Amino acid sequence: MNEASQLQHGQIYLIPRQRTFDLTIELALTNGVRLLVCGNRLPFYDIAYELARRIGQEYERILKQGITFSRAETCTQLLDFLSEMNDQTTPLLVTDLLSRFYDEEHAQVDELFFACQVELQRLSKDCLVFVSADARPPLERLGHVLDRITKPLETISTRIPRKDTDKPINKFNNIRVHPRPSVYKK
Repeated sequence: MNEASQLQHGQIYLIPRQRTFDLTIELALTNGVRLLVCGNRLPFYDIAYELARRIGQEYERILKQGITFSRAETCTQLLDFLSEMNDQTTPLLVTDLLSRFYDEEHAQVDELFFACQVELQRLSKDCLVFVSADARPPLERLGHVLDRITKPLETISTRIPRKDTDKPINKFNNIRVHPRPSVYKK
């Protein structure tokens, strides 16, 4: 079992789709999070309610200052968002990464996905980068690529180090490294 303080910059971490809500909350309460939503699966009202439940009236401050939100409607827009992001130390969470690639023409999908991969790797040099993805037909090949370029995480805790100090933020849970889950369905 690895602790979250061992998470390294320069790596893209793959998390199960069902863990994106919890990770969003945990990151918002610690370092903040840049949230890039590609699908329709993140319940935004529930995020506000959960923050209010955990910290009371301070939830408004966390929503305004701790979460930066963008939503990509197409994979071209996803690439634009990624390429326009500057190098910050605030963790980046990209939810349902592959969902916007289902609408594109086959000839463009590989090129756009490769460009997004390059941008994610660039951003990972300065901050922790987390992605969730669900590769179903016809995008299984992109699932194979994600398996090669990411490190799978089953759970994540709030012991995420700040880049400037490289010390854990607080003393909560540990992180468990998940045996390589396949993001593509057979």
